[in-house]
This record gives sequence, structure tokens and C-alpha cells, in this order.
Amino acid sequence: MSRFNPHFENAAAVFDAATQFKDRCLLNQRGLLLDNTSVWSSEHFDTLVDQYVRRPDDSESGFYDKLHGQLSNCSPTEVALMAELFWIVQLPTTNLAAPYKRSRIEWIWNANPPALFPLGSPFLTDAVLSGLGSGGTGYNLYLWMEVAFAINAFADLAGRSHDDRRTILADGWTFADWLESIPSGKGRQLYHALCHVFFPDQFERIFSQSQKTKVARAHGIWTPDYRSSRPAMDKGLLDVRKRLEHEFPDGVDYYLEPVGTLIPPPKLDKSAATAQVDEPAPITGEEVDEAATPGDAPSRIAPENIVLFGPPGTGKTFELERRRKEIFKAGGESLFVTFHPSYAYEDFLGGLRPIATDDGRGIVVKFVKGPFLQLCEKAHQSPNVPHVLFIDEINRANVAKVFGELITLIEPSKRVVPGSKPNDTGSWVTVPGLGEPLGVPHNLNIVATMNTADRSIAMMDVAMRRRFRWQECQPDPALIQPKTVGAVDLPRLLQTLNDRLEYLLDRDHRIGHALFIGINALPDLVEVLSERVIPLLQEYFFDDLERVRLALTGSTGESAFFKSRKLLPATLFASATRAVGTEARNTFAVSDPASWTEDDIAGLYGAAVTVAA
Repeated sequence: MSRFNPHFENAAAVFDAATQFKDRCLLNQRGLLLDNTSVWSSEHFDTLVDQYVRRPDDSESGFYDKLHGQLSNCSPTEVALMAELFWIVQLPTTNLAAPYKRSRIEWIWNANPPALFPLGSPFLTDAVLSGLGSGGTGYNLYLWMEVAFAINAFADLAGRSHDDRRTILADGWTFADWLESIPSGKGRQLYHALCHVFFPDQFERIFSQSQKTKVARAHGIWTPDYRSSRPAMDKGLLDVRKRLEHEFPDGVDYYLEPVGTLIPPPKLDKSAATAQVDEPAPITGEEVDEAATPGDAPSRIAPENIVLFGPPGTGKTFELERRRKEIFKAGGESLFVTFHPSYAYEDFLGGLRPIATDDGRGIVVKFVKGPFLQLCEKAHQSPNVPHVLFIDEINRANVAKVFGELITLIEPSKRVVPGSKPNDTGSWVTVPGLGEPLGVPHNLNIVATMNTADRSIAMMDVAMRRRFRWQECQPDPALIQPKTVGAVDLPRLLQTLNDRLEYLLDRDHRIGHALFIGINALPDLVEVLSERVIPLLQEYFFDDLERVRLALTGSTGESAFFKSRKLLPATLFASATRAVGTEARNTFAVSDPASWTEDDIAGLYGAAVTVAA
């Protein structure tokens, strides 16, 4: 069962308190800390929705100071309701130590105390408040949004009949489907925390969508449908648990061996430790009230804009794919696009498009969201999930036109807190045609590739360059495997060709090592030279085969790789030499690759194969 918790010895006390809370507050609408009083009813929720949800405090004050101000017009019973809401929001997590949780509940209570704070309540003991697992740094960073979700959800529940509430609270899947239906719950971790604390035999002790996704992908059950249905993923994870418990009857925990899917990698320093999202180890030492830290949210997650650049065949797309697989396994979300000369702003961000009507008899113009806007919206909905946009061949399009005003928004210092409202933090713009403000959240990374040898495109302008980190992918002959074909030394061959190209052109027009990886026989090497290397050199030298010959062979003399003949104007233009001149010209063509020998190829880098007599 997923209630198995080897990390926190007081789990049973937490589950028992949650069960009593369900019956006492959610079903019968009585107070948890305010005995014999109707607290969890619609009339009290209406005030909290009005004072907290609909009137967010945009000041620079800390969370609790803002909350006191928002509660200033609330009755003592409504203040008690907020204190009890805070209790259930913090009950499942270990982010705050029990004494600190208790002090924060008392702080809220005292905003307009309905009675003396009940310090002796069985619901305020250290055991009950000790929690079940970490919500990660994001849980308290976005605490104001988790509380807003709790208010909206429980207000909806309070407005239902007693029988409806009983039905919802009696079954875990019914509860999950109901909670998933609350609009403000998109991306909220409280969904995972409440499902587990109320129904620990059905829902995992994992309070992060990205970590659940990581488990689903690691155990081969993930499907795209899970993106739109958290209960569907939870059902899949329950099936995985049943299978694992059959295999490991002593207990299954994803943070411990023998399963260990979520065991974090070794931490090298303190900064790496604080970046871990779902560390299940018990909290020790002084607790930090992250929710009370004003103004520094954007710096908590440093966004990354990076361009992998280099000549063709240097592993740029390979590295892109490696990163995509890595983000997939980590439970993140990604999109992949390829830029091309006709790619436009409307394709990338979104724009007005003619769309056929449902009956097929006409056309309407609608705003169609592009991949960047789609991923931005997902990142705002899931603040603790990493999102990455992969762009192949970024400089094949007019980058400045494609990005438009995004050139400002993607800058790390202009990013916004995921899920925040316009003008709370960072920079926001109104997207043409959409009419809604857009801010790029700091949990969205951009990773792109750029082929520096493509002569048909312009380089990125300085403004775009400033907003990306540049990582060069250079040809690396040492990566070539196997290293020899017969007596031909492939790394040496590549290095020699690149030295010539750098001398004749520049370092951006070298040849990547990928072209020579996996060559096992002479026919394969001949094919690579004739069908990939020489055509690439022709592209570099604008089909000037004389210079191609110089770059390939290092010589202007005769070569086994090329055939040449003279074009004589006296023969070709017997009666018109005055018009064309008398200077003879050479014409070149690639020779028959079938005639190339091992000795010929070794001679390209100055070696000669010694043949035994």
C-alpha cells in the first residue's frame, strides 16, 4: 500500500487526523479548532473567496503580512476557517517543522481571534503536524496559489448537498475527479497532497506532478493522456505499485532501494541540495519560511537559453535528443520545432488563421496558438515541472522576426513567476490577436542548435545573441569509432581535412566527426567520402572543384579522386578567339569512387600504405 512510509514515524497520526478532518469539517461542516461551531459552510467561504481569491495583494510584503490584511474585513469565524484551511494545506508536507506550522496557524487565528487559541488541541500536536513528505521548495514558494486553490475547492464542496459531499469523500477516485475539475487546481501540488493524505492506499506519497511523471515513464506506463488527467496517471501508478509489491513484498518506496526510482543523485554541494524538489529525507535544523520571503521568486529557478553551435556533424542534434530524453525521464515537458526560411512569428507564437467551420460550409478566422505559446501555458500551469522548447536549426529562419517581442520576454531577468498574474513580476506583453498578457515563466528553457556552415542563412543579430548562452560543438576526432579502416587512420584523416579547411576558409567550415563514426570497411569509407564529404566541400567552395581538390588532397597536382582536362578556346571557338580569349582553362570532375584504394585515402593525410612484396 502507498501508505507505507519508512521515512516518517508519525504517518499513522497524520492519516488519522486527516480522516477526522474529512468527517468533521468537509462532510459535517463543523470547525476543527473551533468546537461546536458551523465553520466550513458556504456563507463563510463566500467571504474568503471575495477577500483572498478575488483580491490578491500585489504588494512586496510577506505572505503572512498580506494575509492579515486580507483577513481584516473577515469575521472571527471566517478567520478561524482560514486558520483551519492553512492547517489542511500544510498537514501532508514536511516543508515546515511542526512548531513552525503551529505558530503560523496561531498567527492567522489571532488576526481576529474567535476564542483563545486551542494550543492543547489534538490536531496541533507535533506528531500530527510532522507531515508525510516534502512538497519541495515550490510548495511554499507558491503557497498563496495553493491556498487559493484550497478555498475554491472547498467552497465548491461546501455548496453541495450533504449526500453529494458524502459521495465525493467516500471514494478516492471520485474525490480525485472532483478535485481535478476545479479550474484553479491546474498545476497545484495540493491535489497530490490531499489525495494521498485522505486516501493513502490509492495515491502515492509523491506531491509533484513531475516526479509522478518520472515514475510513470521509468516503469513504462506513461501515455500522453496523463498530461490532461492526473487521476488517470494515479490509477496507472496504483497498478505499478501492485506489481512492485508482488515483486517486493517487504514494502515499496520510490525513494529507497530496491525500487528507488526517485532516489536523487549524489549532491556535490549545498546549492545542489536546495535545488532538489522532492527529497523525502526528514527535515532537520532550522526551518525556513519560504512563503514569507518577498520579492525573490524569479531568482529561485534560473532559466536557461542556450544555443549549441558548430559545423555540421558535430553532434548538435544528438545532444538535443539526449537532453530531450533526459527531460522526459525526469518528468518534464518539451516540444520540438525546426526553423526554416518560411517560418514566421505566427507559426512560432501564434496568429490568426482561417479555419473551416464545424459544418464544413464556411471559414472563420481564429487565433491558433503556436508551440511557444502552448508550452508557456503549460509551464504556467505546472510551476514545479521543467519545460523545454527544443529548436533545431534556429538560424535558418529570420530569428528577429520569428521571436518579435519575445526577444525581451525570454531574457532571464525579464522572466515571470509561473502562475503569477500580469505585472506581479517580470515583463508582460499583450499578444496581438489574442488580447491576453503573456509572460515567459522561468521554468521554461530554450535549447537550440545552429549550423555555422550554412551559407544560405544570416547569422543571429547581437540582440538575440545576448539572450542566449553559447556552447560550441567542435569536431572531435577522438570520438570516432572504430578508429581505423584497414591501415587508414580515421581521426588523423579528419584532423588533416579540418586543418586545411580552417586555413582555406575558417573554423566554422570544418567537418564533424559524426560523418566518420561507424565506418567498418573500405567501401563504407569510400561512400562517405564520395557522397558526404566531397559534396559538403563543394558546398563550402561554391562548386569550385579545383579548390575542393586542394582542400581534400592538399595538392594542386593530379589526384586519384579527381579527373581533369583542359578546355582550349582555339579548339572550342575556332573563329571567335578574339571574343573569348586564348587562355586555356581546366575542368574538373570527381573520379569513379570504385577506383579509390586504401593507399589513395591514406595519402590524403600524408601516409602511405606499405604493401608487402
